[in-house]
Amino acid sequence: MINRCISDDLKKVAICLRDCGCDSDNKICCITAISLSTLHCAQQCQHLTRDVAKASAIGCDHPCKLIHMDCQYLIQLAHHKPTLFLNEYNHHLAEYCHLPTSLATIQCTLTCGGLNVKHVQKLTSKRNSLKHAAFICCIYQYPAHYLITLNEVSKDNRTYARMWGQAHRGKRMEKHYPFVRKERFSVLGAMALDEGFIATQVVKGSFTHELFL
Repeated sequence: MINRCISDDLKKVAICLRDCGCDSDNKICCITAISLSTLHCAQQCQHLTRDVAKASAIGCDHPCKLIHMDCQYLIQLAHHKPTLFLNEYNHHLAEYCHLPTSLATIQCTLTCGGLNVKHVQKLTSKRNSLKHAAFICCIYQYPAHYLITLNEVSKDNRTYARMWGQAHRGKRMEKHYPFVRKERFSVLGAMALDEGFIATQVVKGSFTHELFL
């Protein structure tokens, strides 16, 4: 059989036919027009990497664009392990997704996903596995309809003023916003899982300890 480029979809079809067990390997190769060695290599690659795509040649580590599924995996990995370096993210993508990616592409993907060095440090400071496990053990004894969540927000004339913006290099980003807060209103809401908001309270100013209780 002459050398030709065999699509990954055709390899997946051959593996699906083999998993069904209705046809022999020779018949599958006759149907898909691939060789036995190609079928066995595709099956081994599928078993090891969960994909039939071959690994790229060594040195082909140029910047590329990740597809949506790979971007979601990278962002979820950053949330799960926020202290990894870029080369460690690169190692995870190459080992578990069979996707060699440049450090520039990883940095661009994390930036587009809303994560940068400041955000990662903030996530790391809040993470505590022991406290998280203790909270799960404590809250597990209560039924879901027993839980009520409370949240307090406030609003004034400067609430919707944006703190960050884009501008050309060497120039300041200027935008006219109110300088004085003026009146502030605070809202406290109670929400149940099965009923939605069950109680709300709006006060002028901020909530004190007495008002909250």
